[in-house]
Amino acid sequence: MDKYDLQSQLREMTILYIEEDSVKRLHYTNIIKKISPKIHVCLDFNEAMNQFAKISPDLIITDIGTEPSKELDLLTQLRKYDDDVFIIIISEYENARSFQKAIELEVSSYLIEPVNKEQFLQAFSKIVKKCCKEKDKKSIYLNDDLFYQANIKTLIHDGLKINLNKKEARLLEYFIKYKNILVTYTQIKKHIWPGLNVSSASLRTLVKNLRKKGMSDLIQNMSGSGYILSLS
Repeated sequence: MDKYDLQSQLREMTILYIEEDSVKRLHYTNIIKKISPKIHVCLDFNEAMNQFAKISPDLIITDIGTEPSKELDLLTQLRKYDDDVFIIIISEYENARSFQKAIELEVSSYLIEPVNKEQFLQAFSKIVKKCCKEKDKKSIYLNDDLFYQANIKTLIHDGLKINLNKKEARLLEYFIKYKNILVTYTQIKKHIWPGLNVSSASLRTLVKNLRKKGMSDLIQNMSGSGYILSLS
């Protein structure tokens, strides 16, 4: 990956940053914005849960203190909702128990404070490179005229690129994971909007928008139950 591609992908990364301390929050937000401007800052974990469901971040950054159980419990909960989200922990303390939990949560980096711009850049770059390696760059066959490229969140229909937004891509990847299997309305809502009580109308709108992008014949609504992505 050349320098331009790396910088471009870093700037497109959506970050959820959780920090209760106002001084640290301002300091690190200013540093992170210079690398990746799409940062959403939360003051506490209730706010973080709501933001997580709304923005579907690529990366979570959080500070943990001397009693890290609260922060680690939240990360455990968020990890249940999203296996793919990357996590960076920053802390003033080297705590063996926290290290062990971080390993279990597959944390990308555990940074000891103070953290400078170069350390953040190295941690972010590692995530981007890992993401590029892990994502299958081959097209996922949907039918003779339609393919999905997961690495760029794009449908290819009759040779034309159709970009998907984050929720549309997340929904399609969920359907692909459970292709030819009924996924209930409740399961989809929990996956797309974890922790939020969203309306059935919001779900219908999301599915409708995805179906408009070449998926109308593939996504079947099983009335009163859920949806099936029918693939041969």
